[in-house]
Amino acid sequence: MSLQEKIYKNSPYFIKFLLLNVKGYLNYKQRYNDEYKGFLKEHIDIWDATVEKSIDFQKKKLSSLLIEVFSFSDWYSSKMKAKGITLQSIEENPFDVLKQMPVLSKNERRENVDLIVNKNRKTALVGHTSGTSGTPMIDYIDKESINISFAIWKRFHRVIGINDKIRQVRFSGRLIVETTSKKPPFWVFNYFEKQLLMSTYHLTDDNLPHFIKKLNSFKPVLLDGYPSAIYIISRFINKNNIQLSFIPKAIAVTAETLYDYQRSEIEKAFQCKVFNQYASSEGSPFITECTEGNLHLNIDSGFFEFINVEGKKAQPGEIAKLVVTSFINLKTPLIRYDIGDTVQLAEEGETCSCGCLMPIIKKLTGREDDILWTEEKGYVGRMDTAYKGLKGIIKSQLIQRETDKLTVKIVPDTNFTTAVEKELISNLQNRLGQSITIKIELVDDIPLGANGKFKTVIRSFTIDL
Repeated sequence: MSLQEKIYKNSPYFIKFLLLNVKGYLNYKQRYNDEYKGFLKEHIDIWDATVEKSIDFQKKKLSSLLIEVFSFSDWYSSKMKAKGITLQSIEENPFDVLKQMPVLSKNERRENVDLIVNKNRKTALVGHTSGTSGTPMIDYIDKESINISFAIWKRFHRVIGINDKIRQVRFSGRLIVETTSKKPPFWVFNYFEKQLLMSTYHLTDDNLPHFIKKLNSFKPVLLDGYPSAIYIISRFINKNNIQLSFIPKAIAVTAETLYDYQRSEIEKAFQCKVFNQYASSEGSPFITECTEGNLHLNIDSGFFEFINVEGKKAQPGEIAKLVVTSFINLKTPLIRYDIGDTVQLAEEGETCSCGCLMPIIKKLTGREDDILWTEEKGYVGRMDTAYKGLKGIIKSQLIQRETDKLTVKIVPDTNFTTAVEKELISNLQNRLGQSITIKIELVDDIPLGANGKFKTVIRSFTIDL
């Protein structure tokens, strides 16, 4: 924990408010300047562009990135020169050069960050991420990358009908208030972005009425953040037949896998559409949901590759590992980076009627180690369908430590019965295979993981294929 974080953590609430708003003001000035406005217009234009124009834009961005790392990154420069890559070959065909580059692993990214950094760019911000593994990772970020990232993020808002300077609520893993607090406020208001930051560490049945009362008085136009947190509130609203005094324009979720049962519960509670998005604190390219419910690869933010479990180029419909090249982290470049997340590809020839011609995928399925694996079925993702129609389950977590054994932790309510348990086991075996042994553990609660995120699935072993 940094000195600033320690000071914030140990300060009384009114000092927390002042400190957060000083930080909010500095962030606002850094993010939303004239350069940001130029990038926003550029990327809004690309969203509605032809396929040819989008690919040409992507080619120019890739060429610029490769030239920059060839010249100013010790790590990438040595890899490129060892393969005989030259500035001329980059200018002639950057896509071909990219294919020649080795895949960058998370460990390499973590352990060699000072070699990877682009020495030509000044550091405007130093980020520290723990990720789902809890292993620290440093991220050096330059001013231009900040502006580009926020321009693409705000474009996503524009696409789903959200304008700037609206009241919004954010649920994230930040320690907004002391975790031991027993009474409200469980939130702090960021005046400069009209953003109410709500804690994800206080979402108990005793506290939820306070959250709902605050939401009713604040009346946000947008809610965003972790789907698990918004789902907990939504489930409480629906269970208790609570009528909200406002209807948001949209709800945008990120940082965790969004499951179908969560989307359904949230949309029922708030009477508005949920939009999914994918990005990362490391600076990966964006994947965002449009108004037609399709997930578009934002190819103006980077280049995406999809690798199947056999290490080959994934085919339409398959679950694939993401390997990304980012145009939005120019200080700590990500080139062919194995980010550890997976998606399910769309079927061949699928397009979207929203007007955007950028490619689409079917689903964001989560991290590679969040997907279960059995001898009988291989990789199996999106286990939320096994819970469809079942009552009595408040929270659930699937833990697989061996290929033939699965532990299911369940926080039950009064509707949970042995019949529900048997049906859940049957549903899981139908998806994972009949040979797997399933153990049900009833628990009072399931703690949040790193950064306040809730992990629905944990697989603690690797697969050698």
